[in-house]
Amino acid sequence: MSASAVAALVGSLRLLGGDRRGLAAMDVSLDGFWSSFRVMLWLAPAIALSLLADLRLNEAVGTPHETSAGLVILAGVVNYVLGWLAFPLLLALLGRPLGLGRVYIPWMVARNWSAVPASLPYVAVVVVWLIGLMPISALGPATLAALGFSLYCGWRIAVVAGERPWGQAIGWTLADFLLGLLIESVFDRLLGL
Repeated sequence: MSASAVAALVGSLRLLGGDRRGLAAMDVSLDGFWSSFRVMLWLAPAIALSLLADLRLNEAVGTPHETSAGLVILAGVVNYVLGWLAFPLLLALLGRPLGLGRVYIPWMVARNWSAVPASLPYVAVVVVWLIGLMPISALGPATLAALGFSLYCGWRIAVVAGERPWGQAIGWTLADFLLGLLIESVFDRLLGL
C-alpha cells in the first residue's frame, strides 16, 4: 500500500470523526478523483466474502427457486460495480444545477476512501458468521447494525466533505443507498433471481 493511500485512509478516519482537515490528506484533484475508485478493487475480497455468505445463506434457508452459484456471483459483481458508479454519476448530472460543483470531487474522493472503514463492521459480521461463531438468527440484526454504521459514514462524509447541512446529507445518503437497492432489484429481476 502506498504512502498516499495510507494518508487517504487516515484522512477518511479524520473526516468520519468530523475533522474536515482529513481532506488535506487526500488527492482531491481530477487525477485523485479517478484514482480513488481503486478502492473498489481493494474491497473486492470483502465482496467475495459477502457473495460466499449469500451462497451459504441460500443453502441454509433455501430460496424460492433454484439459483445457480454462477448467477448469484454474476449478479453480485455487477451490482457491486454499478452501485459504486451510480451515485457519483447521479451527482455529476445533478451537481451543477444543485450548486454542488465546488464540492463534487472532494466529496466523491472522500466517499470512496471512507468506504474502507465503513465496510469493516459488515466484513466482521460476515467473517464471524462464516466461521460459525454467530448463529443465523443473529445475522440479520448484526447486518442491520453494520448497515447503520455504513449509512452513518455516508452521512458524515456528506456533511464534512460534501459540506451539506445535516438534513440534506441524510437525503443524499438515503439517495445513494436507495439507488444501490434499485440497481440490485432491477438487475436481479433481469437475471431472474
